[in-house]
Amino acid sequence: MNSTRTIRAISYVTILLPAVLISIFPLIVMISTSFKTSQEVYIPPPTFLPRQPTIQNYFDIWTVVPLGTYFRNSLVIGLGSALIALVMAVPAAYALARFRFQGKRIYMLFLLAIQMFPPIVIVLGLFRLVAALNLVDSLLTLILLNAVFSLSFMIWLLMGYFGTIPPEIEEAAMMDGNSRLGAMLRMTLPLSLPGLVAVTIFGFMNGWNEFLFALTFIRTQENLPLTIGLFKFVTRFQVHWHQLMAASLLTTVVVVILFMLIQNQLTRGMIATGEK
Repeated sequence: MNSTRTIRAISYVTILLPAVLISIFPLIVMISTSFKTSQEVYIPPPTFLPRQPTIQNYFDIWTVVPLGTYFRNSLVIGLGSALIALVMAVPAAYALARFRFQGKRIYMLFLLAIQMFPPIVIVLGLFRLVAALNLVDSLLTLILLNAVFSLSFMIWLLMGYFGTIPPEIEEAAMMDGNSRLGAMLRMTLPLSLPGLVAVTIFGFMNGWNEFLFALTFIRTQENLPLTIGLFKFVTRFQVHWHQLMAASLLTTVVVVILFMLIQNQLTRGMIATGEK
């Protein structure tokens, strides 16, 4: 029995270890390059570890480009789109989970089709609409568009989570004098906190990773998010890899810290949704 477990453990390690190494190799290279000097980056042959590590890159990136502005814009886009999508997704998901109505299945399939629809297909039509509304070069445009494209998936996830909560809890609250809305706000939403956190993080990540719409609609540097702003380290004649990797690492660290803070709620929300 012990030999069987040993063989199984060795098999898992043999299969998973190469996959893990391949997955984290780009991250290791990014960290290593961020501590190199500009000369060492281009000296052949390339070195895996920096010969003379320096942290100067992490100070220079704030002066070479307005990195603080890019961070602020990405946070505004991520938080704004996540909150707007959450406010719209909660009542829609609740209605799908609790009520039966004609066309419900078609509506759910429509939501799924929207999620699979690539935004680049309609970006030209969106540009005409945004230009007609005089919203070109506006963070509000990126917030609204990301909220729209996050909404369908958030509704699907929340619908599954609301379905795991017994409706008898709401019925008991309504017998005590609460309305349907009051029962949802006082009973269902507090019990749905893990699911709400999960979909909010999904919406935030969509906004934080915004690229296509920012590339299409943003014109001034003051409104650029991080994903586009990082290209400022790529000049006409040279790529400042040491600074680009330092800025990219800071961008990654923000997301990692966020996940560490809410990992328990996120895991509970995803598991409960999957069980449904």
